[in-house]
Amino acid sequence: MQEKLPPGYKRGKLRAFYSSAVPQPVLALVKFTKIDHLYLFLVAAIAFSVRFFKLPSPSKVVFDEVHFGGFARNYFNGEFFVDVHPPLGKLTFYLIALLFNWDGDFDFEHIGDPYDKNVPFVAMRAVSAACGMLTVVLTYCTLRSTCCRPLVSLFGAFLVLVENSLATQSRFIMLDSQLIAYVAATVYCYKSFETSVAFTKQWYRYLFLTGISLGLATSVKLTGLFTVVWVLALSVYQIYLIAGDLDVSIKQCVKHVVSRFIAFLLIPLTVYCGIFAVHFILLPKNGPGSGFVSPTFKSQFIDSSDLKETAVDVSYGSTITLRHHRLNSYLHSHKFPYKTGTHEQQVTMYEHEGDGNNEWVIETTGTNYDGKFDGRFRAIKDGDYVKLYHKFTQKYLRANDMRPPNSEHDYSNEVSCNGNRTDTQDSNYEWKVKIVGRKPHAENQLPNIKVRATESVFQLVHRGTNCVLMGHDTRLPDWAFHQYQVLCVNEPTMPNTLWYVESNNHPVIDKDVDKYPRVKLPRMSLYDKLVEYHQAMWRANKGFVKPHKYASLPFEWPFVTRGIAYFTTGNTDGILTDENPGQVYLLGNVAIYYVGIFLIASFSFKLSLYILKHLNPFNLPQEPLLQTVYYHANASFLMGWILNYFPYLHMTRQLFSHHYLTSVLFMIMAISQYMEYQMVKNRLVGIAAMTVVLLAATYCFVTFLPLIYSTDWTKSKCQNARWFSSWDFDCSIYTD
Repeated sequence: MQEKLPPGYKRGKLRAFYSSAVPQPVLALVKFTKIDHLYLFLVAAIAFSVRFFKLPSPSKVVFDEVHFGGFARNYFNGEFFVDVHPPLGKLTFYLIALLFNWDGDFDFEHIGDPYDKNVPFVAMRAVSAACGMLTVVLTYCTLRSTCCRPLVSLFGAFLVLVENSLATQSRFIMLDSQLIAYVAATVYCYKSFETSVAFTKQWYRYLFLTGISLGLATSVKLTGLFTVVWVLALSVYQIYLIAGDLDVSIKQCVKHVVSRFIAFLLIPLTVYCGIFAVHFILLPKNGPGSGFVSPTFKSQFIDSSDLKETAVDVSYGSTITLRHHRLNSYLHSHKFPYKTGTHEQQVTMYEHEGDGNNEWVIETTGTNYDGKFDGRFRAIKDGDYVKLYHKFTQKYLRANDMRPPNSEHDYSNEVSCNGNRTDTQDSNYEWKVKIVGRKPHAENQLPNIKVRATESVFQLVHRGTNCVLMGHDTRLPDWAFHQYQVLCVNEPTMPNTLWYVESNNHPVIDKDVDKYPRVKLPRMSLYDKLVEYHQAMWRANKGFVKPHKYASLPFEWPFVTRGIAYFTTGNTDGILTDENPGQVYLLGNVAIYYVGIFLIASFSFKLSLYILKHLNPFNLPQEPLLQTVYYHANASFLMGWILNYFPYLHMTRQLFSHHYLTSVLFMIMAISQYMEYQMVKNRLVGIAAMTVVLLAATYCFVTFLPLIYSTDWTKSKCQNARWFSSWDFDCSIYTD
C-alpha cells in the first residue's frame, strides 16, 4: 500500500515531487463572495469617514508640508530642484494644485504659516487621505488572497484603519501615505498573482499590475526598492519550486522566468524613468537645485545663458568659482571662524550656487588683486603657482600645519582664509596648479596644457607644506552650518582632490567673443541626467546629519518610545493666540505595535523550527494544507517587515519614526495571518484573541484622537495620556 502524499505533492516515477500548481482548495478559499463585497463596502465607507474627517484642520502648514508643498511650487514655477525622493509624490500634489487653479504664490516657508485662501491644501491633503483609505481596502483584499476568511480580513483592515500613525500620516501633504498605498497595491497584486493559474489572463493581469505598482512605489520614495527586493526574493523562491516540478517543461520554466523579469524589473524601471522624464520636462529653468548638478546639466536649462556665454579660457585676474569634481560642490568661505585649530576664517564646500562667498580671484604670486587689470590675457598653465583671493571677505586661501576639525592625523592640515594685501611673499598662500585630466566634452588637448573653464580637471598643491587641497563628504559641526569639510592632505586619494572651474569672468575675455571662445557643453540624454541626478540625491540624503529634536533611532520605533510633533497651536513658546488649542503628534498605536513585535519574535522562532524540519528531503511534511499556507504567507509578511525595517539600522542619516510605517503595514498583515491560524485551530480562541486586540487597538486610537485631528483636549487627559516619559506632546496648551 502506497504512503499517502501530503497536500501539494505528486507521485513521480522515482520520487514524490512538489507541484507548483495552486491547489484547488486554495483557489476556492480566495474566491470573493457576497459577504466580501459587503465587507469591502463597509470598510471603504468607514475608511473614507476616518481618513477625510476634519481634513482642513489645521489650516496651517504642518511639518514636512513645508518641503513637499514647496516642491509643488517649484513645479509651478518650472524651477529645478533636487530632493532625496523620486518625483511621483510631488508631481501628484502639483497636478492636484494645478487642477484646483492654484496661482503658485504661497511659498510654504514655515511650519505654522496660515494657508492663503487660494491654496488648495485640502485637495492636496485629500491625495494622502485617499491613499490611506485605499490602503485599508487593499489590506482586506490582500488578506483574502492569502486564504484568510472574510472576518479575519476585516480584522486586519480595521487594524490599519485605527493605527494612529497611519491615520495621522494620511492627513497631510507628505509622501508616506502614497508610498504605503502603492506598496499595499504591490502586495495585493503579487499575492493574487501567486494564487492565479499560470498563464491565464488573470495571472498576466496581476503579474503586470505588480510591476506597475512596484514602479509607482519606487517613484514616490527610493525605499520602495525594499518592496522590489521582497517581490524578487519571493519570485526566486517560486522559480525554485517551479524548477523542481516535473509537470513543468523547460519551455514553460523559461517562460516563467522571462515573464517575471519583464514584469518585476523592466516594467518598474520603465515607469520610474518615465516619471523622471516628466520631472525634467516640467523643470526647464535654473532653481534651488542647480548647484547640485554639473555645468553640463545646468546648460540644459533655458535660462542658462550666463553659463553658455562663459569664456572657456581662464586668465590671471579672473573671478571664478571652483567646484569639486566628485561632489560637484563649490569651494566656499564665509565670515565665521573655526572653533578649533587656528580659529581663522572657515573654508568649506557648499552646494548652492549664486552665493558671493563662492567667488575667488585667481592671482599671480607676488601681486595682489586691486580691482584693476592691465588689459592682457595671461593663461594659467599646468605647473603655475597661483593665489586664490576670496572676493567677498578679501582674504587669501591658505593651509597650515594645524589639524582640521574632523581629523587628528598628522598628514591632514587645516585650510582657512587669512592674510591681506601685504602678505604677498608668504608661501602659505601659494598653490601649484597640477592639471591631471580633462572633462569628456573637451574637444582638444588644450585643457591638459592650460586651465579652461568646465574642461580642465586639476589639483591644487600647497607650496608651503606640499599637501593637496581636498574636499570630503564629511560634514562639519553646526558652527560651520554642516557644510562639507575642506582640508589639505599629504598623499590623499585622487578623486577627492580634483577641482574644475565653472564660472569665469574677466573684463578682457568677457568682451571679446571672437578672440576668446565660449564654453561648449554637450546635450545630455535621459540616462545621463538620471545618473547625475541620482548622485545628487545620494549626496543630499547623506547630508541629513543635523540633529533634530524629534529624530529617533530605529530600535525605538517598534516600542513607540518617541513621537513627532507635527504642529501645535494655542500657547506656543509663551505666546497666547486666539485659536482653539490643538496639536498634531505622530504616535504609533501601542497595542498594535507591541502585539506585532511579540508575534513577529514568536513566529520567527517557530519559522526557524519549521524550516529545519523541512530541510530533510527524505521526509515529506505531513501537515494540513492550511498550515502550509499559513507558514508561507506569514513568512512572506515577516520578510516584508524585515526588508522595510532592518536597512534603517545601518543608515547614518537623520531618521524619524514615520520611516517605520511600511513595516507597520506588513506587521499588521502578519498579525492577521496569526489570527487566521488561531481560527483554524480553535475558532473560539481565534475570536477571543481578535476581540482583545481590536478593543486594545481601538482604545489607543480613541484615546489619542486629539493628537490625530488636532481637536480640543483637557490638560488632565493630556497628562494622563503620557504613558511614556519620552512622549513630549505639549499639554500646557490645554485647560481643564
